[in-house]
Amino acid sequence: MNKTLLVMVNEIGATMRRKMYMIFAFGIPLVLGIIALVMIVANRNAVPATVPSEAREASAVARQMSEGYVDRGDLIKQLPGDIPPGWLTEYATAEAAQAALEAEEISAYYVVPANYLETGEILYVRSEYNPIADRINTDGIEWVLLFNLLGGDADLATTVWQPLDVQVTQLASAEAGEEAESWISDLFPNLMAMMIYMVILMPAGGLVNALADEKKNRLMEVLVSSLSPGQMISGKILALGLLGLLQTALWVGVVWGVVRFGGQALNIPPSFTVPTELLVWTLVYFLLGYAMYGAQMAGLGALAPDIKDTRSAAFVVMAPLIVVYMFLIGIFAAPDGPVALVFSLFPLTSPVGMIARMTVTEVPFWQSALAAVLQLLTAILIVRLVTRLFRAQMLLSGQPFSVGRFFAALLGRASL
Repeated sequence: MNKTLLVMVNEIGATMRRKMYMIFAFGIPLVLGIIALVMIVANRNAVPATVPSEAREASAVARQMSEGYVDRGDLIKQLPGDIPPGWLTEYATAEAAQAALEAEEISAYYVVPANYLETGEILYVRSEYNPIADRINTDGIEWVLLFNLLGGDADLATTVWQPLDVQVTQLASAEAGEEAESWISDLFPNLMAMMIYMVILMPAGGLVNALADEKKNRLMEVLVSSLSPGQMISGKILALGLLGLLQTALWVGVVWGVVRFGGQALNIPPSFTVPTELLVWTLVYFLLGYAMYGAQMAGLGALAPDIKDTRSAAFVVMAPLIVVYMFLIGIFAAPDGPVALVFSLFPLTSPVGMIARMTVTEVPFWQSALAAVLQLLTAILIVRLVTRLFRAQMLLSGQPFSVGRFFAALLGRASL
């Protein structure tokens, strides 16, 4: 046990001295967290994106106050009775309307061309326009034109304006509707799936680099002479696993912090929360997923004479995670369907597949637990096979690396 701990401590120190690994593993989530913090502080006094319907209507009327129009087709004979007094002022020419705009007597004006009935186009003029913050509302002028085109018949215009009297029975709460339309609801499932994918891939890739370097420098043969294969592989897997666990905790903390404190500043609905059980399962599936893939990648690093030789085999090993990542859209669309169920229960795809399902639907506990048990059994089997490979790699030292030889050694069928 002491030798395993020594291997783990030494591997942690060696890994932390790899600048690129530390930047990608810990630098990226920290930078994203800092950016989110800056945005929260900068927008802490922002107006909520969701306001009551009465306030929206009042603000829409306020935005339309003191506007003008130039009717070149002589279509507007009178204004409907529900138009706010003083909102719409007629000008004989565009030059007169422009002068009123420059004098700040109106905020904007419309130009209805003579061929409006043919083109349906209206020119809207204002002094300044921000395409991000401003939203042009032309409902008022459209209502005025419709009212006049129908001979001033308000009832007929109302029927044409809204021909259907649809009665909607809302099964979900208003907050749930707001949540469904928010950016965080759309991004969250992809973010969690990508996070679990990356935190498994990066530590596992680190094992390949570490062991391939020791293999290339002949250091592994020295270590094997004083350590058992089990102690060596266990120490290295524990070392990168601990760093990966810290990386996962950092990502989870950033996501939780953004949702918890972003709120109004980041336009996150108050009803949106990150379920605690999802975060717990994320940590569990990371540990089990890393054990499965980290052990295989460790075997690659031990067997290959150079890191370049492991690329084809690494792609084969990581193929299940890549495949499930490609099927994420289907999992999100039908999280309880057979495809999603298979991906979430098959051990080599369930870390990503199950987390993807959990972000969009409520997964029965027995399925989550079954996926974890299957991953655990698979991880134990793979670690034992890789331990056997560590013995075989001494026999295969000097032989060229191939994907076939790697899996043959993994199954104990390698020949001299």
